[in-house]
Amino acid sequence: MSSDPSALVRSWERSQAALGEPQNVVEVPHVPESVLDEHLLEMFAAPLNRFAHDLEGTGLGLLLADSRGQILQRWYEDRKAMVLFDRVGTVRGAVLAENVVGTNGVGTVVATGKATQVRGEEHFAEFYRDVICTGSPVLHPITGKLMAVITLSSDLTPRSDLLMPLVRSVTTQLEQQLLALEHPASRATLSAFMNITRRQGDPVVAFGPQGIMLQSASARQISETDKTLLHQLTAETRPDGRYALELSSGRADIEIQNIGAGNSIVTVSEAPPRSQHLAIPRPAQRLVGRSPEWLELVNKVEHLRDRREPVILVGEPGAGKTSLALGAPSKSGVVSPATALVDAAESHILGTRHWLGTLSDALSSGARNVVVRGIDTLDAPAVDGARALLEANPGAATVIMTLSAESLADSEFLRLKFGSIALWVPPLRDRLGDLEELWDALALAVAPSARLKLAPDALAALRRHEWPGNVKELRQLISQLSSAGKTGLLSATDLPMTMQSQKNLSLIERVELEAIRKALAEANGNRVLAADILGVSRATVYRKIKAYRLDSE
Repeated sequence: MSSDPSALVRSWERSQAALGEPQNVVEVPHVPESVLDEHLLEMFAAPLNRFAHDLEGTGLGLLLADSRGQILQRWYEDRKAMVLFDRVGTVRGAVLAENVVGTNGVGTVVATGKATQVRGEEHFAEFYRDVICTGSPVLHPITGKLMAVITLSSDLTPRSDLLMPLVRSVTTQLEQQLLALEHPASRATLSAFMNITRRQGDPVVAFGPQGIMLQSASARQISETDKTLLHQLTAETRPDGRYALELSSGRADIEIQNIGAGNSIVTVSEAPPRSQHLAIPRPAQRLVGRSPEWLELVNKVEHLRDRREPVILVGEPGAGKTSLALGAPSKSGVVSPATALVDAAESHILGTRHWLGTLSDALSSGARNVVVRGIDTLDAPAVDGARALLEANPGAATVIMTLSAESLADSEFLRLKFGSIALWVPPLRDRLGDLEELWDALALAVAPSARLKLAPDALAALRRHEWPGNVKELRQLISQLSSAGKTGLLSATDLPMTMQSQKNLSLIERVELEAIRKALAEANGNRVLAADILGVSRATVYRKIKAYRLDSE
């Protein structure tokens, strides 16, 4: 989907009138962070954090700008997007107004008030020529005033058709949040929230109906699991007052202020010595699943952990390998003091030598468990170095490695290299007996206020789904339904059309399906070449072909 060519021409005309020739724009100006609108960021940070979490592995970066084109925050989930932002100067405080850097996916949206996609050489400034930016305005649902701009940015990609409906769906969610804040109790909560954040620097989190959450800048240091715990406490309608609470970072003092039905503000501060307040125990984090096959796997891992034998957990992406290795949900934001977590992908950022130093430090740290995530990303020198370190530190810790692969056989080379045991972590489609329990646990973690439960027809529909993205896909589904305003008991008709029996596709899914068909046609049916054309992994193309039943066409 391309932007209106005539609108881009008019944008270029405005840019030339303000800046002259494109070569005159050599860098992006910045304003001090002290002048940025922190309250706008606080209002939108929670839903944007949730959305940004799903950008992992896409190469996409997310930007929030104010109505003047000033960048309030940027989000990215992989190094590719981070490098892109840094290279073009898109950092917090950057000014991307059209009269400053010319036609772009932030400033042109500010100038026109309309969703815009700017590809490559359509940008005015030359340093944006290998970038694609897709921006959409966030308008006040009552006054129509421009409040902010949301922009997705990446290097040039053939998948750009998917970006416009995606960014529009995000801005629609933010506008719905603004509308919810127009209710009297919500306006009072917003006013009290801003007064509290102006007076003190302690983390402040406000909760409202339909999953609305506001957070101060300092509250971003609080883990998502701790925020879920805070929300559970406010949902219990505890009276105003101070309480002592055990968070993942340690004991904390919290103050709850209730404002009308369903609206609460929580201020978090360090607990004073000998606090006499009520101590509220933190719920234990545990692995979810009670099917015999899953319990047998969990027991095997714990047995090998006790024996301090190296293990490789092999499975499809999103199957829960890291959680199994840690012995607790990996999204809880907490790693046990007895565990050291090392990410193999960082070897490409730190360099092999420095990464091996990190692994060496973990092995000699005294940690009982060392988890090395994603060893399939290691190159040959890193594999050889890691093997040498493990051989030099036998029994120093239980080393559990994770490897993303399509089958257990794909791990044979690394299993032999490390002299380890390899265990297969089943995909979600092979442990559907755990689906309902997984749903309940993830719904509580992702959207506690929505209280999402599955009616029998919805559970049956989910059990028919292939789950190419495994447990991660289930988490994303819950986040998607919560963001769409779904609450309470869900029927099959509340689920995405691809998960219903009639298998009708949404707009984004139809676009994605058409892109895959075109790539396969261009590649004469060669799936490897089609993956290269689309800029995705071969495994992703295989899963999508299966999900859309293209094998039968």
